[in-house]
Amino acid sequence: MKNDDDFIICQVCGEKVNRVYGAHLKKHGLTSKEYKEKYPNSPLTCNTDKKNTSKNSGLFMKEEKYKKKYSEMMKGEKNPNHKNKTTELERKQRSPFSKEFYINKNPLMTDNNIEMEVKMFKERAIIDRGYTNRLDYYIKKGFSEEEAEQKLKERQTTFSKETCISKYGEIEGLKKFKERQQKWQENLLLNGNLKCGFSEVSQELFYELLNYYDVDDRKSIYFALKNQEYFISLKGGIFYQYDFTDRKNKKIIEYNGDEYHGNPKLYEANDNPHPFRKNILASEMWKKDQDKKNVAEEEGFEVLIIWDSEYKKDKIGTINKCKNFLVL
Repeated sequence: MKNDDDFIICQVCGEKVNRVYGAHLKKHGLTSKEYKEKYPNSPLTCNTDKKNTSKNSGLFMKEEKYKKKYSEMMKGEKNPNHKNKTTELERKQRSPFSKEFYINKNPLMTDNNIEMEVKMFKERAIIDRGYTNRLDYYIKKGFSEEEAEQKLKERQTTFSKETCISKYGEIEGLKKFKERQQKWQENLLLNGNLKCGFSEVSQELFYELLNYYDVDDRKSIYFALKNQEYFISLKGGIFYQYDFTDRKNKKIIEYNGDEYHGNPKLYEANDNPHPFRKNILASEMWKKDQDKKNVAEEEGFEVLIIWDSEYKKDKIGTINKCKNFLVL
C-alpha cells in the first residue's frame, strides 16, 4: 500500500497515520532516529501534515508572553552576539542582513549573488517582521508609491512628540519621546538599517544637508537613518542602493569609505584595500562603483562622490560642495 498526501504507512504495524513520530512510535518502543535508521526511505509525516506544520511553525512565538520571555532571555549581555562577547566582524558574519554573512559561508560567492541574497533576506524580513516604519513595507504589501508614502506618514504620526505630551504631560512626554527616538536610532544602527552598509559619519552629513531643504521637499530625500536608502532594481535580481538621494531634483550623493571603495588618491589599481575582502583589487572596486554610477545616470540622476577622508578633513568645505551640487 502506497503513501498518500493525507497519510503515510507505518512500516512497523502497517497502520495509516498522519505522522509516525511521537506517540505512535512510543507504542513500538522506538524513537524517530531509530525509525529513520531502520526505514531510511520512509517519511515521518504525510505531505499535508508537513505543509500545515510548516505554515503554523513559530506562530506561538508571536504570542506576547513568549515574546517577553524570549526578550528577557536575550537582553543585554545575555545575547550571544553582545558587543562585549564578539568582534564587529563576528557579529556581521552571523547576520544574514550583512554581506559578511554570505562571504563567510561561501568565499567564492560573486558580489552580485551576495547582493541578491541580502536583498531577498531584507524583503522577507520587511514583511515577516513588520517593519511598518519603512516605505518598502507598504510597497511590498501592494500599495502604490503614493499610497505607501501616505501609509508611512500615518504610521509615523502614531508616536509623535505631541502625542507623548498629550498622553504623559510635557516633561514626562518629552522624556519618553526622546527615549523612543534614541532607541529607534540605536536599533537602526545595530541592525544596520537592515544592514544596508552605511556609516554613522555619513548620516551626520546627510542630516546636515537635510536642514537646508524646505519642509515640503524633505519627503523626496532618502538616506538610511531618515527612512531608507533609495534603490534601483535591474533584471536578474540585481539592485543598487544609493547613500543620499534627492528624487525630486534627481541628485545622488555617494559617501564612500576610503578602504571599502579604494580611494584612488590613496590606493593603486592592484592594491587590496578592503579590510575584509583581501582578494578584491581596487580596480575591481572602481569598476563596480562605476557600474553603479552608470545605472543611476541612465535613470536620469546626477551623481556626486564624497570620500570619507575628504569629509573628515574639511567638513564645512564638503558640506558647501554638496550644497552647490544639490543647488541649496
